[in-house]
Amino acid sequence: MIDGLAFITSLKKKARIMAPSAKKCVEANLELCCWLLDPLARWTYDAYGEKAFDDAAVGYAKYCMGVSQLQKEYEKLGRYPRPEELPQIVSEVYENEGYMVPYMWAAILIYPFWPSMVEHIGFYRSRFLDALPEDARVLELASGHGVMGLLAAEYLPGITVNGFDISPPAVAIAKKLAMVSGHENRVSFSVKDALNLEAAGPKGTYHGVIAAMLAEHLEEPRRLLKIVAHHLAPDGIAFFSTALESAQRDHIYEFNRESEPILMAEEAGLRVCRLICEGSGHKSGRFYPRALAMILKHQ
Repeated sequence: MIDGLAFITSLKKKARIMAPSAKKCVEANLELCCWLLDPLARWTYDAYGEKAFDDAAVGYAKYCMGVSQLQKEYEKLGRYPRPEELPQIVSEVYENEGYMVPYMWAAILIYPFWPSMVEHIGFYRSRFLDALPEDARVLELASGHGVMGLLAAEYLPGITVNGFDISPPAVAIAKKLAMVSGHENRVSFSVKDALNLEAAGPKGTYHGVIAAMLAEHLEEPRRLLKIVAHHLAPDGIAFFSTALESAQRDHIYEFNRESEPILMAEEAGLRVCRLICEGSGHKSGRFYPRALAMILKHQ
């Protein structure tokens, strides 16, 4: 039977330079990483065949090299892309299948392969999923590859998940993985601007809201937190994560301090119950790339 180590095997073949660090991270956090990688490997094989593991390895390597280069440029320039550049980014990134497909593989593989992200897996499972009611309705904003929502359905057999994303190529991947996961009757993905306040839908209808690594992609993250608060049931919880001082092609909003997303959440009527923030382990310049995750509730 195929398992999550197939991704490491492909890294050794197709992206040898990336394999040792990924392998080390997985081995140091084996149970957590396999919780994500094993079902992902099954879904990947059933949806795309064995070649997909090599494609994922190549996509991951390109992504990592791109992030490294952009971080160097960020150190020199001292800022993320300006908000006025967002329309071009949407066209070149989110609507571009050639860019989005490898990007989507990398966007999920960073969780088990990056030390700065791996703790998010356990945090998501123990602090978010374990706190949901058995029959929870869950909303995933900017669902991308759909794996976070599918993992939720795999872990909690009584929940339903609705995922929305503006990228047609990303939603196509999510739908294909859902089709082979066995959870397609409880998990749905649609192309939709989930941050449209005017068309947000009924208030307080979801027991759980997922907004993972999304805020940094937005011109105004406060709108995202208002949407989270709008959809969240009075006793619901939200999983929110974002990048700080971490440059990527489509990162628009530059968070420099952990306090910034906390204050935005409080302005939206939410409070932080739990928080983790992990970095790369060292600061090489004036910026220190790291990833923050929070559990939010209504105030």
